[in-house]
Amino acid sequence: MVLDKRLTLFETHLKPVPAPSGFTSREIVRRAIEMDNPPRIPYSFIQPLESDFVELAWVTGGDINIADVPKGEMAFDDWGTGRRSSGTLWGHAEVHPLADLDALDGYEFPEVLGPERVALATALAAAADEAGKYVIGADPIMTIERLRMLMGFESAMLALYTERERFQQLLDKLTEMTIDVIRTYEEMGAVHGFMTWEDWGLQTTLQIRPEQWREIFKPHYARVVEETHRAGMHYIFHCCGFIADIIPDMIEIGMDVLQLDQPRLMGVDLLAAEFGGKICFWNTVDIQWSPLEEVTLDELRADAKHMIEQFGRFGGGFIARQYPQPRDIGMPPEKHRAIYEAFMEHGGQQGSGSRSLPKPP
Repeated sequence: MVLDKRLTLFETHLKPVPAPSGFTSREIVRRAIEMDNPPRIPYSFIQPLESDFVELAWVTGGDINIADVPKGEMAFDDWGTGRRSSGTLWGHAEVHPLADLDALDGYEFPEVLGPERVALATALAAAADEAGKYVIGADPIMTIERLRMLMGFESAMLALYTERERFQQLLDKLTEMTIDVIRTYEEMGAVHGFMTWEDWGLQTTLQIRPEQWREIFKPHYARVVEETHRAGMHYIFHCCGFIADIIPDMIEIGMDVLQLDQPRLMGVDLLAAEFGGKICFWNTVDIQWSPLEEVTLDELRADAKHMIEQFGRFGGGFIARQYPQPRDIGMPPEKHRAIYEAFMEHGGQQGSGSRSLPKPP
């Protein structure tokens, strides 16, 4: 029953969205990412469901959907992590199979993309590619998130200092598993981007020192990005929190798209001035600010317009997004609709994209 519902939703995703003659959604997205003058900004909206993208996350992104688990109950995934359902998409991990890294020697890593899952994803990707969509293969590893779930946050942070060799062994294993996933998507032949969801930021800083991130984690991401590009795909990185200190490193190793749900946290003008034209931004209107009661519909519309003007003035470089779980952030329907309408009015319609915006000197 659940699979039938998701297949029906997938078929809705295949619905074409307006594009100038000779353009597919896939080409519009490519041009935005590569700063190659798209005829309009690409977008991914859910209310109404209109998108240039098809994301395979519900097939390849994980083995349980915590939102389907009754609130308060514990669910165990194939990694042996136990998460307690909050009644939303999010579930707090309470059982960590590698809280003690001595257990690593006997730990059995799961098969994250088994034959049945790959067969279904291959068929769906082919259909989406045929429909002209930009197909995104989801990262089922999500390195820092997986480390926190396997070890627990405190244990993972301590291990950076007390068990560096063991920690590096686990990180190397997750890197190899991620590369294997990318190669699987390459073999499928109709996946255009590889996307991961990894939250590195707190509200004012990174979770670890930038120097430590560069020493330990940057080489991991560099390997994964290199493999993604070798496979002919873009690398798309979702990251919440204040991460301005490492965005230059992301650009240096070739990340193509930075997907932000909190762009106001670091400042739209700052992000555009420092990094615009060097990496493509795929943004929502800030999810911490936008649901606030005192924020008006006019302010939301102005914020959407401002992001298009700032990020989209480099011959591309901006993709619009609605937050896909509005209920989880308390987003009123009228605000969700206003965000959609503003993005469409100021950049999402034919002829209103970055081709009409001058490039900076």
